[in-house]
Amino acid sequence: EIETLIDIGVGKEGTPLLYERFPKAKLVLIDPIEEAEQFVKNNLYERDYQFFKFGVGDKEEIKILNIEEEIGRSTMLNVTSLNYERDPIKKITIKVKTLDNLCKDHSNYGEIGLKIDTEGYELNIIKGAKEILKKTNFVIAEVRHNHKSFEKQYLMYEFINEMHENGFVLSMILTAKPLIADLCFEKKENLCFNN
Repeated sequence: EIETLIDIGVGKEGTPLLYERFPKAKLVLIDPIEEAEQFVKNNLYERDYQFFKFGVGDKEEIKILNIEEEIGRSTMLNVTSLNYERDPIKKITIKVKTLDNLCKDHSNYGEIGLKIDTEGYELNIIKGAKEILKKTNFVIAEVRHNHKSFEKQYLMYEFINEMHENGFVLSMILTAKPLIADLCFEKKENLCFNN
């Protein structure tokens, strides 16, 4: 069980399976797009939540977010030909913060679960979340395979190595698709290993 669920990359539909799985958890919802903010206001008004309208990364900066027609494909990175469907419908300027800075007042979060779905920016987020990860029990992340679907994209082993350096191990593959896999990482100290 967790006391707080942090959802980075809410999109226009949220992550209802996780919200239902942890019905008493405080929700910390982070997404820079208007559609995400409207989803939260219209659907989660009965939950205890905070909404932050920012991008998340490994440093404080201003970035361009490419808004795709399929809003869940919106990204701060440039899409390669492997992942290209069509040009973005618009580009917006967003503020990017580290998760540690955005949630610096996390003393009342208790045990945390973290979900990340940010179209190629997942490693950047982990690098900016050193303090939050200390209180996190699990991380569910949509991780890129080693196919280059974005310019300057991390490789899967880099993401896994970063998680290991923060005390997490890959515990479950939730889904696997041609370019992405939803992976669950848990704190190594919380797992029982049979020898």
